[in-house]
Amino acid sequence: MEEPSINYDLTFMSFSRKIKSMRVGSIKRSGIKKIAKPVLLLAVIKGIEDGVFTQNCFEYEQLARIYEEVFRKYAEIAKQTEYTPLYYPFYHLQTSDFWNLSLKNPHSARSCSTPSPGWLRNNVEYAYINPMLWDMLQQKDYRNRLAQFIVEEKINTATARSRSIMRMLLNWLVAI
Repeated sequence: MEEPSINYDLTFMSFSRKIKSMRVGSIKRSGIKKIAKPVLLLAVIKGIEDGVFTQNCFEYEQLARIYEEVFRKYAEIAKQTEYTPLYYPFYHLQTSDFWNLSLKNPHSARSCSTPSPGWLRNNVEYAYINPMLWDMLQQKDYRNRLAQFIVEEKINTATARSRSIMRMLLNWLVAI
């Protein structure tokens, strides 16, 4: 019996919408959007591309090395003056319905208010993504398309709101 074929275009559209609407925090002083969650997704894509992740499970320590490299690559573009440690997006990306944590003990506390590397080491075995997203990311063209989409929609636009606030402030000052 033949396996049903996956419509990668529909899968791409579905997950790109989810990523576009993904909530991200802001840097309080500037209003610039944090890039930690998008960078985490780019790190997963890079890990798949590099053959580090061959199964849909991302261990914190393995992902940490890739995440740091990817964060530094995009930090200047997005005007990120402070490094956001992996444990924040690794934990908080659960608010998106495509990122999940596999707990070591099903009776572990499902949530904590402030994640830490210690809490993750003690309670989380690995993270995994929606199986349809995982399948799509096995296709090089779709991996590249999704990475480009994330950079365009979440990294390159991280400073857009702060620039518009600055423009409004400058216009107000000029008007005075």
